[in-house]
Amino acid sequence: MNKKVLIATPIHNRDWILPYYLTCLYNLEYEKKLLDIYWIVNNSNDQSLFLLQDFKSQHINEYNSITIEIYNNSKIPKDERKTNVRVLVYPWLAELRNKLLKKCITLNCDYLWSSDSDILFKKDTLNRLISHSLPIVSCLLYNGYKYDGIDLAYKHSNILKETSPRQYQHIVNYRTKNPETNPIGTLLECQYTGASILISNEICKKTKYDNNETYGEDEPFCWSARQNNFKLFCDISLYVQHVMSKEFLEQFKDFN
Repeated sequence: MNKKVLIATPIHNRDWILPYYLTCLYNLEYEKKLLDIYWIVNNSNDQSLFLLQDFKSQHINEYNSITIEIYNNSKIPKDERKTNVRVLVYPWLAELRNKLLKKCITLNCDYLWSSDSDILFKKDTLNRLISHSLPIVSCLLYNGYKYDGIDLAYKHSNILKETSPRQYQHIVNYRTKNPETNPIGTLLECQYTGASILISNEICKKTKYDNNETYGEDEPFCWSARQNNFKLFCDISLYVQHVMSKEFLEQFKDFN
C-alpha cells in the first residue's frame, strides 16, 4: 500500500469516545508517513479539542501531517435539544464535509477516508478499503446496534437502495446482518452510503455535499457521484461499530 490518504472528520462533543477512536486510528496497519489527519472541531464545549491536541503533540512526527481546525457555527444553539436538525445541522454538516473534500484536493492525497469519530474500526480497515481500488467504497455499519435484544438492531444500515427517484430503503438482509460469514472483500453495490467511506481524489474534485431535509447531507453527495457515472459500493465483510451513545460505549470500547 503506497497510496497517500487523508483521514478526516468533523468532531463535536466526542470526548467520551475519542480515546478509543484515537487508539483505533493509531493502531491502523498502514504506513503513518502516508497519512494526513484533519479534524474540524465544531461547537464543542467538552474536552475534545484537548484530547486531539494531546494526540497531535505525541505523534506529529510519525504522520505526514496532523491539522486541527476550530470552525464553529454561531447559528447552532449551545443547548443541542433546541437544534432543528433539518434546518440547521444538515446544511452545516454539508459545509463541514465539503471542507474535507477540499482538503484532500489541497494535500493531493489519493484518497479521503471520511469516518466519523464515534465509529470504531479494526487495524486492517484502511488496507482493505484501499485494496478494492474503487472511487467510492464504504464499510458496513448500523445506525443502531448490531446485537440482539435491541429494537433498533439491524434496521438502519448505512447502505441504501433507490426505490424510486431519490427515495431509498435500507439494505438489510442475511448477508448484511452476518458480515462475518461473507468472504473478505465482498462488495455490494448501493445507491447511497456514508459514515465511514473511502473516496478517491477524483470524486473529491467532481462531487459535493449538500442538504437533503429527508436524508441529510450524504444523499446529495451520493447523488452527485452517481450523476457523474460513479458506482457506489460497500464492503459488507468489513464491519465497523457505530457507537451512538455513551451508554453503549462499555460494550464496544474493545472493538479494535
